[in-house]
Order: sequence, then C-alpha cells, then structure tokens
Amino acid sequence: MVSRLARSTLLAGLVFGLAACGPAVPGPGQGLPGAATPVGTLSPLPTQAVAPRTTIIAEGALALATPPLQLSFDVNARVVAVNVVRGQKVKAGEVLAEVDDSQLRNALQQAQEQLALAEAQVRQSQAPAGQPDLDSARAALKSATARYQELKRGPSPFEIEQALRNWNQARNQLYSAQIGRDVECGWSASQPEADKVTPNDPDCKYSQHNVASAEQNERVAYLRYQDAQKPPSQARLAQAYADVAAARANLARLEAGVTEQQKRVSELQLEQSRIAVVRAKRNLDKARLVSPCDCTVQEVNIVPGAIAAPTTPAVTLLRLDNIRLRTTNLTERDIADVRIGAPALVRLRAVQTPLTGRVHAILPLSSGVLGADALFTVIIALDPTGELLLPGMTGQVEIAVN
Repeated sequence: MVSRLARSTLLAGLVFGLAACGPAVPGPGQGLPGAATPVGTLSPLPTQAVAPRTTIIAEGALALATPPLQLSFDVNARVVAVNVVRGQKVKAGEVLAEVDDSQLRNALQQAQEQLALAEAQVRQSQAPAGQPDLDSARAALKSATARYQELKRGPSPFEIEQALRNWNQARNQLYSAQIGRDVECGWSASQPEADKVTPNDPDCKYSQHNVASAEQNERVAYLRYQDAQKPPSQARLAQAYADVAAARANLARLEAGVTEQQKRVSELQLEQSRIAVVRAKRNLDKARLVSPCDCTVQEVNIVPGAIAAPTTPAVTLLRLDNIRLRTTNLTERDIADVRIGAPALVRLRAVQTPLTGRVHAILPLSSGVLGADALFTVIIALDPTGELLLPGMTGQVEIAVN
C-alpha cells in the first residue's frame, strides 16, 4: 500500500513534468508588465425548443345520447294489434300496438253522460224560479198537507162505503164468471166439485180462466175493504209527513232562489264530472301505444291475443339520430387540457369518412384506472352526417387543445 508521503511526491513530479513540457510563459522580469493569468470560461450548450402540443388523441366508442325508451300499456287488457317488428323505423305519433278498448269507451260514454246531466242540473238550479214553478210547488204542498190530515183523522165513512161497494161488485163478477163456467163446461150447481171433469173444450177452459181472474179481483177488493176500516199505521203517517216536509222545502227553495253555497256545490259537482271525462279520455288514449319520437324498434315483447300488463315493457325504442362518442382511455394527465366546446375529429373503424364534432361534456367521476393513471370520460357530440352510426362502433378521437 503506497504511503501518503509517496503519493505527494508522485503528484509533485507529475506537475513539474507537465510544466516543463508546456510553452514558456514570460514572467514579470522578462519584458512584460505584471498581469494575472487569464482563466477560460465555459459556454452553455444550446437548449432544444419543445413545441406545445395541439391535440389529444384517445380511443372511444359510440353510445346513445338518451337511454332506450321502454314503452308499456298502463291498463290490463287484451292485445288486439301489434303494428311493428324489430329493426323497423317509426315516426313520432305512429301507433305501435293496441289493446281492446271496449270497456274504456263505455267508461268514457258514461262519464260524458254524467257531465251532461251535471250541466243540466246546474243550469236548472241557477235559473230563477218562474211563476208556473211556484204555483206547482204550492199545489204540491197543499196536496201533501191534505193527504196527511186525512190520514190523521182516520178512515172516513165515504172511503169505507166505497171499498164495500167495490168488494160487492167484485163478488158479483165472480158469481157471474162461475155461472158462465158451469154452462160452458156442462156442470150443475148441485154437482160436487170432486165429480166435475173439465172437458177439452176451448170455451170451457176460457171460462175457467175468467173464474180464476174474478177470484183474484174479489180477494183484492176484500183486503182493501178491510184496510179502509183500519186506522193509518205509523209508517204511513211518517211517509205522509215526509212528503209534506219535502214539498215545503222545495217551495222555500224556489221562493228564496239559489244561495252562494248551493252555487259552489253545483260548480264543484260539475268540475268533478269534467275531471272524470278527462280521465276517461286519457285512459282511452292509453289503449294505443304511440311512438314519442322518430326511433328504431329494438324489441317487441307482446303478441296479439296476449294480456298486456303495466309492469311489462311492450316495445323498446332507440333514438339513433343523436349518437355521441364516449372516450375509453383518456387519462388524468390529459383531462386538464380538454375544454367544453373544443373541436374534435373522430375516425371510426367502420366509417371511411372522418367525422367532426365538439366536446359536449366531461364526466367528473373517474371511470377506471390505466396503470397508475385514473381514466376519465369525455363525451363528443357529433355533427350531422349521412353515415350509418350504430351504438358500440369504436374508433379514435382527436381533440383540439388551445
């Protein structure tokens, strides 16, 4: 191992050797004024210029701007028509399917009839009472009062006598019918009933029918005669008194006219009838499944003859006129340079012509991780084009950077 003294001696020798080999430098006593020895300076290397980037490139796939529309009937009814198939293009307002609407039409007709009745009642109740209406109401009250007073007095001798006359007349008619029957059937008055045989003669049978009818009339007349001798029951008196009260109230209403409260009640009933008609029309409209947009049919889940249920989607529609591109691998390193409204150029693998568009939205929630970088989704709204664009098509997007 070389000692420290030996290393110092060796370094000094190297220095003197290099000095002897170099050019002679004149000293202060050799014709040159005394000056410091010049020292060389380092020149910095040229810095390479970095051009700022103008675009960001990412992968993406086409997706629907709006979710699929699942249409279903709001009523439980039998399907009578299905007018579309899968893949068919439909216009807004086009009827896709129909169910049996017979019950719904009946409900609408009943609601309209109730509305017409309510309107008539409102007009009648709000119209001022005329003199004929007042006279009729007074006559009805007078008649009901007289009937009630007669019932309170009990049966009159005249009514009893009239009922007795009716009964006697019915008995005489019965006797006459029996005599005519005996003549037509060949019976005698002294012949026992058990021995009387009815021949197949039409006149005899007709006479027997007359006797049966006369017996029934005599029985009714007798019961009326019995009732005419009885005092009125409490039920009959109560009903007669109720008739008097109703007639008096009707006359008072006509004389006083319509109150504000009655008008409000009538208007409320009329409004309820109108609401019922609107509801019935809305339910009838639900018997037809109508397309809300210019769409393409994706699924048809009903057939004629089946029962449509509100919980089961009948037809699924897709809006293919508003498709956007969603990026799939844009990292957090690039998302800060993307601006809403920035121009974008889209190259799809299935379409030869590049498509143009603009940044529509930047979703704030990360969609995943690529390596150590988080991924974010940028939505590109495409400009109108005549190319066939379908959800799921993939390609590349080039987004302009300011």
